[in-house]
Amino acid sequence: MRLMGLAGLLAIGAPAVAADTDAQVLAQRAEAFVRVRNAFDQAAMIAMMAPEYQEVSPIGAVDSREQVIGFYAADKKVTAPPMTITETVARPAGEIGVVTMRISYSMPGKDGQMQTRAMRAGFVARKVGGVWQFVSVQLTPIRG
Repeated sequence: MRLMGLAGLLAIGAPAVAADTDAQVLAQRAEAFVRVRNAFDQAAMIAMMAPEYQEVSPIGAVDSREQVIGFYAADKKVTAPPMTITETVARPAGEIGVVTMRISYSMPGKDGQMQTRAMRAGFVARKVGGVWQFVSVQLTPIRG
């Protein structure tokens, strides 16, 4: 009887462990997506985007997948400031997942002094063939 109780507890706990692992994979995928964009790695970025991808930029523009891909073309590459990704929270719900994170970076201000800026990124992802692909991203500046 004790053995059946343990088996029952393990069966109940198994979905929670799978969900935790799925959340970790989704969070890592979102962080990688930010990094490949920052590096202008267009091929890696394209592989992570769903065909219907769209993005809301920090200035509020809604960009199609093609517009975002064009923005990250190799001939448009600029040196990006170092960034820090924190506060990543991933919430998978079956084949759909949502991720939020804080992206901060430092860059010279008008006076030449380094200033830190931050954005909140919100991702919607969908699992395709067992791999998370991003359907949309919204980037919202955080007032300092």
